[in-house]
Amino acid sequence: MKYYLIFLLSIGLSSCSKFLELKPDQNMEIPSTLADCELLLNDFTAMNMSYAVMPIVMGEEFYFHTEDWQAISDMDERTGYIWADEPVVGSLNWQGPYKTIYVSNQIIAIYNKLSEEDKSSEQGKQILGNAHFFRAFAYQQLLELYTLPYNEATASNELGLPLKVTPDVVAVDGRASLAATYDHVVQDYKQAINLLKPTSIAKSRPTKGAAQAGLSRLYLDMQDYEKAYLYADSAWNMQPTLIDYNTLDPYDEMAIPKNNQEIFFTALTGYSESIGVFSNRINPDLIDLYETDDLRMSIFFQYNDFDPGTYGYKTNYDQSYIGTFIGLTTSEILLIRSEAAARIGKSAIALAGINLLRQHRFAPENYQEVHWGNTILLQEILKERRKELVFRGRRWADVKRLNQDAATQRTLTRTVEGQSYQLAPGSLKFAALIPQLVTQLNPTIEQNKR
Repeated sequence: MKYYLIFLLSIGLSSCSKFLELKPDQNMEIPSTLADCELLLNDFTAMNMSYAVMPIVMGEEFYFHTEDWQAISDMDERTGYIWADEPVVGSLNWQGPYKTIYVSNQIIAIYNKLSEEDKSSEQGKQILGNAHFFRAFAYQQLLELYTLPYNEATASNELGLPLKVTPDVVAVDGRASLAATYDHVVQDYKQAINLLKPTSIAKSRPTKGAAQAGLSRLYLDMQDYEKAYLYADSAWNMQPTLIDYNTLDPYDEMAIPKNNQEIFFTALTGYSESIGVFSNRINPDLIDLYETDDLRMSIFFQYNDFDPGTYGYKTNYDQSYIGTFIGLTTSEILLIRSEAAARIGKSAIALAGINLLRQHRFAPENYQEVHWGNTILLQEILKERRKELVFRGRRWADVKRLNQDAATQRTLTRTVEGQSYQLAPGSLKFAALIPQLVTQLNPTIEQNKR
């Protein structure tokens, strides 16, 4: 227990490092005011760019040649790529989101001790709304990586996450159920929706629309398509804008503008050797989905002259070479709205959303409105998700969700060093192993089964 407390304390002190550096007076080192909360929220590294990259590494959007796979120095990424059962040595994919949760809990604790005047102020409401949003978003990232896909019939009996709601260093006793964990995230998002304004000071801070978008993403993963549609529709109406890809330069390595009009909320993964135009190759079956005149081909991908017939992914919604953008955008929300609409019998709305998106992804002379019938509507919308949300951290969650339906199941495959690896529907490996340091420091946290 002693080492676990030290471990948690180190996370907490790290999250406050910038704050402490700004407080030379030792009597003011403990955050206690709204201004202190603002400083904590301004820690972009802790709050916006420490999320797990492993869902992208384990997904099906790219592949490695054997020599490129062997060149990856991070053994967790190498073993994760082939879904091996090797113990996870590094803890950043787990620790990063939990650090965000720690800071969020710290802010909520500060808020609860404020005067009633400060609590009821507009600044107080926005700070509390931010804290609930960040905590929800961080837990959501952990759910996608470390738990099995959500199934309402079994969620009460499946393992969820350790739920920490206070900033103290007392160890959490075990893992909540999957149902309880999802409910916790739902409630945090709803709190954020009730508190946040439609606008924020920066894309790194959430808005009411961002909280609605996050909740719609969550309900999509829960396969609650009525609610996914409801919140996606609300989020889209808050920010009904798309980038016209005709305005982008296809020869630009980072053609998509930073802080562009599609972004609800900016979030990035940590650095990964596996993610890069020269280290991996886009899967041919993904490339084959794009029509000849689809502008996304030239905006998203770079043809590899040194490896003819292959492509690398070159762009990023944050123009970052450090992490991969996994935040919330209007294009994703429009796709959630369309998929959910198709599933609940709102075909006209589903088609209208897809046509609006495609209109912004083709030159005017090449754009053709689609008129898919109900028999293929959902299938085609799911293809649009794959084409639009490439390298946005969504494919791993989509495969987990869609593999619960025989009509949309996929077996993922890898080949390295002449050996083939498969990840079949229903595999327990869709819940990644928790880092061994975590389970060693707190034995009540049960490891995912194999």
